[in-house]
Amino acid sequence: MAGETREPAVQRLPRGRHGLPREFVVSSQRERLLDATSRAVSELGYRALTVAAILQRAGVSRKTFYEHFADKEECFLAAYDVVTEGLLHGVSHAYEQPGPWRRRVRAGLAEFLRLLAAEPAFARMCIVEVLAAGPRALERRDDAMRMFTVFFDAGRREAPAYVAPPPLAGESVVGAIYEIVYTRIRRGETAQLPDLLDDLMYVALVPFLGIDEALRG
Repeated sequence: MAGETREPAVQRLPRGRHGLPREFVVSSQRERLLDATSRAVSELGYRALTVAAILQRAGVSRKTFYEHFADKEECFLAAYDVVTEGLLHGVSHAYEQPGPWRRRVRAGLAEFLRLLAAEPAFARMCIVEVLAAGPRALERRDDAMRMFTVFFDAGRREAPAYVAPPPLAGESVVGAIYEIVYTRIRRGETAQLPDLLDDLMYVALVPFLGIDEALRG
């Protein structure tokens, strides 16, 4: 959320000779840069984001930044990839638990909303600011949305005889959920996202199960 600050997720390395393996130092510096990017873009917006703003929050030198990334866009894309991979992993783990499809959809959607609410800077970066980050970022966003449609593939097999899910059902559901979540994050209501679970479940189920079944949640 704009104006929000928090401590870096990764501790700063001690100054001077610290005796840490080079591989650890490189990894730590990269993680700090990615975390700092998510916080900076959440506070400033992508268009106002600068390398200097990232460095200020990460506590690393400009030379170190350019050892890892060519520019702010490349750093943003790397941070976006890490966060969306984490979101997809969390949702997949929740969805893949045993049970009927509608229960697994609910579990996956609940985890998605929980993860976004728990990390408002990451949520704003991945849902809102990605739209301002240029064509490469939009391609990443589109790829991520396509991956989330997989969770609705099984819905076609669950559809009763009187419901014929259209070919774009899964894509439409993911797009609708994204738009609703986008609006809430943009309004600064990220913490309240889990409260949308019941309504979003209805949105997710209607194309596959029909209105009556969807109302059951």
